Amino acid sequence: MTSRKAQSMRQFLTGLSEKRIRHVYAGLFDQEGTWRGKKLPLSQFSEFALKGWSFIDALPWWGPNDTVRVDKAFRSEACSFDRESLRKYPFEADSVIVAADYEGPSKKFSPRVMLQKQIKKADKLGFSVLGASEFEFIILDQTASELQAEGYQKLKSFSLENRCWSAMLPSISADLLAGYEETLRNGDIELHHICSELGPGCLEATMPVKPLLRAADDAAFFKMFTRAFFSREQKTASFMAQLSNDHPGLGGHPIISLHDKNSGESVLFEGGSKPRLSRLGRHFVAGILRLIPELTAFYAPNVNSYRRYAPGNWAPRTATWGYDNYTCGLRLVASPIENARIEFRLPGADINPFLAFSMMLGAGLYGIEQELILPAETTGVGRDKVPEDIGSVPRSLLEAAELLAQSQAAGRIFGKDFSEHCVECCIDEDERMRRHVSAFERERYLFHV
Repeated sequence: MTSRKAQSMRQFLTGLSEKRIRHVYAGLFDQEGTWRGKKLPLSQFSEFALKGWSFIDALPWWGPNDTVRVDKAFRSEACSFDRESLRKYPFEADSVIVAADYEGPSKKFSPRVMLQKQIKKADKLGFSVLGASEFEFIILDQTASELQAEGYQKLKSFSLENRCWSAMLPSISADLLAGYEETLRNGDIELHHICSELGPGCLEATMPVKPLLRAADDAAFFKMFTRAFFSREQKTASFMAQLSNDHPGLGGHPIISLHDKNSGESVLFEGGSKPRLSRLGRHFVAGILRLIPELTAFYAPNVNSYRRYAPGNWAPRTATWGYDNYTCGLRLVASPIENARIEFRLPGADINPFLAFSMMLGAGLYGIEQELILPAETTGVGRDKVPEDIGSVPRSLLEAAELLAQSQAAGRIFGKDFSEHCVECCIDEDERMRRHVSAFERERYLFHV
């Protein structure tokens, strides 16, 4: 650490001490966007911050349910703390939480580092990038132990009277939701709004616009804090894209906007009596749309992600776009111009925010670089409309992985190592799930084949 960096770090640590911080939760986000970390006394964190900290290099291969995708000689690897990520820890008044990233060979696999690279690329082009996230999630009136005891077969939703945009759940459970919102605020996460969504126990929460990396951190910590809060209330919050065939599919929509970094004005949309995409904006949107099929694995990262695309769900299923059209893959909000933005409606609530935002920004900038042509707008129902010059979106994780493996654009935008690592993780997940036979399959086929 240079003397200037060391001095800056000492000032940072002094600020924590003056605020009477006793503990620091330090960690990294894994391949799924799940937090992995440790609780450190401030004195120990200070020593690590000045002299160096390390974490096992297994996180790029860490999968759901604590499975590891490869067997290799795992070792400790140097990490650096991102001071800009610091926020209050909502469950302990005298604690904070801070994200770190690898500084060795594993750095090239980190989705959070990849998002930083895309933001820097935009900065070099003269753009600042803002973002926000919207998540739907379901509250179950069961603890983890109760779900395990039922073999995860019998799900008991919270607030059976809940319906989409109804006042029932917010009214009946006002104290619970007030405590939830206070917890998020205590973790430096403000909500733009929260409302009831489709069916029992279903809520939607939207976060306000922030600089893109902070918005991605907000999204990742939002999911973590939400799960923890409802677990403390003897409930379970689910962000699975499709919890069951009796529940609605759950969306997790990343939203971004590009601005001139000097003037702050939108560069994707042009003002006037009826704001519309600018020339640069058309190339940006074209980049996202045309790369959706081959980059699907970035925003639909597991087998369950694709169950949400089954007919009957509200979710868009194709690479379409339209102004304020909720049935399209990309919903463009052009007015008012100061709030103009692009909402990506294909991703489910199970996204890794760092991967999904990287995909959107990287593909959009690629569209600008290549001056890609925007397909025609979809003004009608776009949910199942397949643009002839783009083609279908993958309907399985294996298909998504195979398309990503063949993508030249992915290698150019994200690098060969990062893209190949994502492919390997998806194929491993697909193979693990295909080896599992469900009770429904036995019921359907046992006596008939």
